[in-house]
Amino acid sequence: MKNLWGIVILIVVSFLSVACRDSSAAVRLAQADEAHNQDSQMEHNMANDSSHDAEHNDGHEHSGSATHIHATPPESYAKLTNPLTDNAEAAASGKTIFETQCAACHGAQGRGDGPAAAALNPQPANLADRKMLESLSDGYLFWRVSEGGAMAPFNSAMPAWKATLSEEQRWQVISYIRLLGR
Repeated sequence: MKNLWGIVILIVVSFLSVACRDSSAAVRLAQADEAHNQDSQMEHNMANDSSHDAEHNDGHEHSGSATHIHATPPESYAKLTNPLTDNAEAAASGKTIFETQCAACHGAQGRGDGPAAAALNPQPANLADRKMLESLSDGYLFWRVSEGGAMAPFNSAMPAWKATLSEEQRWQVISYIRLLGR
């Protein structure tokens, strides 16, 4: 009989130790989730710029759950306008460049779902998001294509293309990107 009580006590202690361990894991998970929510809120607050809606939530789902951050471009880029706007030949050249240089991350249709996108954090922007594209100036797009995303607040893997693509080629890519959101 003593052995039976010993076994019962051993079983109860085992259950309690497992329950306590699972409960501390649940607490750690809840804390991690809260920290993630705070980070997401901080990103949202940083992105809430009066020049455009950084959330750009218009029913198009962005790849992953990342909120993309937009910022005000430096003065040297801010007022630039695309000299190749409404130029079908430039957009066609931009498509060729996009397919070879950008589609691996942004996807063939620009939705941020290219084969390399899954490994990236933050996820590439959904360039087919019409509302987002309409909210971004040519100067902003030229800045992001030229300088990439390695800088704060973006901290993304997007390379700076100014050393690889000529100014004309970067404008061609932007001409094509503008078509993705239509």
